[in-house]
Amino acid sequence: MLYNICFQFEDQDTPACSVLVPAGTPLSAAAAELGITLRTPCGGNGTCKKCKCSVNGQEILACQSVVERNLTVNIPKTSVKSNEESIVVQTGSSLLAAEFVPLPLIAGQVPPPATGYGVAFDIGTTTLAAELFALSPPPRVCGVSALANPQRSFGDDLITRIQKVIEDPAAAGALQGAVIQSANKMFAELAENAGIKTTDITAVSVAGNTVMQMLFLGLDPSPLGFAPFVPPLSVFPDCTGSVIGLNIAPHGTVQTMPLFGGFVGGDIVAGVLAVGLRWAEQTCFFIDIGTNGEMVLRHNGTLYTAATAAGPAFEGSRIEYGTIAVPGAVDKTELQEDGTVISRTIGNVPATGICGSGLIDTAAELLRHHLIKPSGQFDVKAKSPFLNRWKIIEGKPAFCLVPKEQSGINEDILLTQKDVRQLQLAVGAIRAGTQLLLEQQRLDWQDIETFYVAGGFGNFIRPENAQRIGLLPPEIPSNKFRFCGNTSLAGARLVLLDSTYRNEAAAAVKCSQHVELASLPEFAVRFAERMIFP
Repeated sequence: MLYNICFQFEDQDTPACSVLVPAGTPLSAAAAELGITLRTPCGGNGTCKKCKCSVNGQEILACQSVVERNLTVNIPKTSVKSNEESIVVQTGSSLLAAEFVPLPLIAGQVPPPATGYGVAFDIGTTTLAAELFALSPPPRVCGVSALANPQRSFGDDLITRIQKVIEDPAAAGALQGAVIQSANKMFAELAENAGIKTTDITAVSVAGNTVMQMLFLGLDPSPLGFAPFVPPLSVFPDCTGSVIGLNIAPHGTVQTMPLFGGFVGGDIVAGVLAVGLRWAEQTCFFIDIGTNGEMVLRHNGTLYTAATAAGPAFEGSRIEYGTIAVPGAVDKTELQEDGTVISRTIGNVPATGICGSGLIDTAAELLRHHLIKPSGQFDVKAKSPFLNRWKIIEGKPAFCLVPKEQSGINEDILLTQKDVRQLQLAVGAIRAGTQLLLEQQRLDWQDIETFYVAGGFGNFIRPENAQRIGLLPPEIPSNKFRFCGNTSLAGARLVLLDSTYRNEAAAAVKCSQHVELASLPEFAVRFAERMIFP
């Protein structure tokens, strides 16, 4: 039997709309039929509670509520992915040359002449980024595009998406289709803005983590859901765009980065090329701060790689008022001695949530003012000029960053005790991983000459605050940090524009050694220890 579901919106500028769906349809699926994408970073498991709606004044979760009768559903702004396509993505870096400089040719190799147009494509767990280039020498950039990764509706982290495929093998096709559809949208936008056709795109260079690359190519990632977490392939053959549904030239080639091992994928290989770690003579450390916490130690000619499950807190997921880096996200926080709380937002518009850099800033400031104990527990009894900022929500304290009358969602924007715990899990995993990777080679932080921080996220954090919470090693002097931006995209760009870099990517994998941190007996203890703020 079919029922009529009418969706009404808090945003008065959005008209109500209706759809007929069979009994038993989840409300989130009914909304999706109308093109309404609700926030479900938990993959529809009901744990994130970000798809809240109301029916007859009663609050419900759209992903957990099924259609049993005709309904009118009221959707608040905070439950809709409305502006998440306006992503702040830094595609360049002060570390990387603004103009492309090719590598010297490897003896006996002559790269084919480049013609037409090419795309460097970064597939992140949370965001997608692409650059269009005219390939005829000298190559030139013709445009940049970024979108939220649509796979987030299946889950905000890799493990959740892998689990979806394990439970339903057909989900792999849906996950692939979602990212291919977004890629085609981005490529079409880039082509239109450059005054060309998508069929003029003759080459695509792809970099992403292990799971993202496998899903993009239509491969089953489920082996990564079980120990020993070994992907079925570490090198991916080239294919034409038509094989995977990519709208480019019929003969256009898609090439994908090789993998280091486990969850340390092509995005990290790309990063190693982009920052020059592949050729570094000194001992250096590279980390991509994100859901997977991938890291590389360069020492005595070998690249030691590892990954640790930091979780999606830095991407704004599993945080009560968390969001990715979009206009309205709080990205900087400062607590002043007179009790003033300054919360800066991306775009300088009213606050709608807290992104990863804002989460780090807020925690660091609360620690600095002794409002968070090293254990992570709020200290609501501490004497401070911020007592009026404490709120009690469901019997538990929360710190008000932005009061209701100043926010863009007509609610207080809060940092909860649960949010701090999520941050501790992420920081603890990264701190434990970096320390153990060093110890495996009997090194200490003073042995590190340069510490590279990759990911667009890294460009927006304040190093002193990241060190205050332990995310970056407090032992490293500030002049040794290099914040590199989106090195995954930068490495894909290098391979796109000079085929000799592709051989260098393969050589980097050959001189690497993967360390499975979870298999180390001391990891669990070290993880628990490192959850305590320094």
